[in-house]
Amino acid sequence: MKVIFVTGTDTGVGKTVISSAISAFFSLRKQMNVGVMKPFECGLSSTEGSLVPGDAIRLREASGSRDDLNIISPYTLESPVAPEVAAMLEHTDIDLSLVDKIFQNLKKSHDLLIIEGAGGIFVPIRKNVFFLDLIQKWNAPALVVSRLSVGTINHTLLTVHFLKKQGIKILGVVLNNTDGLDGVAAETNPEILNQYLDVPFLGIFPHVKDLLEASIDWELMAETLMRNINIEVLLNQ
Repeated sequence: MKVIFVTGTDTGVGKTVISSAISAFFSLRKQMNVGVMKPFECGLSSTEGSLVPGDAIRLREASGSRDDLNIISPYTLESPVAPEVAAMLEHTDIDLSLVDKIFQNLKKSHDLLIIEGAGGIFVPIRKNVFFLDLIQKWNAPALVVSRLSVGTINHTLLTVHFLKKQGIKILGVVLNNTDGLDGVAAETNPEILNQYLDVPFLGIFPHVKDLLEASIDWELMAETLMRNINIEVLLNQ
C-alpha cells in the first residue's frame, strides 16, 4: 500500500490540481485502485445554493473512488481559514482519533492513497497540532507543491529544509504554473531551485485554463501530468 501526502508551500498553490492529476493518472493509466483523502476542507464551494466540499468532490471524481465524501473529507468547514480557526468559529471539535481511523481504513482498502493537505505544513489543525504532525504520524512520503512565480524559492527551500529536518521522506517538488503568467521569475525559478534543492525537482505543471471547472477532462489531466512531471519517482516510491 502506497501513500502520497501532497502538501504545499502556501495556500492557493494548486495542491488540488496536482492531487487530482496524480489520482487520475494512476487510476486511468495504471488501472490502480486509488483512494483519496482531504482530512480537512475549509472554505466550502457554493453549488446550486448548497455548500459542498469542492476539493473532495474533484479528488473523488479524478480517482474514481466510491468512498463517501464524509470519509474522503471527515471535516468540512465553511470558513476559508485554518482548520483550528474554522473549527473554533463553527463550534466544532476536531477528533484526531477519528481522522486517524479513517486514514487507516482507506490505507487498507486501496492500492494507493493520495492525501491532500491544506495550506502548508505549519497550518494548525487544532491547538498545538499541525499538518506536519499528521505527515509524521502517518509516516507518509511528502510531495511539495509550489508556485512557479516570484517568492517560491524561499518558500520551497524553507518547506523542504524543515521536512527533511523532521525526518520526513520527500518525493520531490512540483512547480505549478497557477496563473499562466510568464516573466523573469517564472523563467529562472526552476533552474535556481534545481541548483539548491537536495530532493528531486519533478517538473513544472503547466497552466491549463479552467482545468478544475465543470466537465473536467480527466484523461487530459492525466496526460498533462505524464508529459510534464517526472512520474517515475512517484511510480517507484
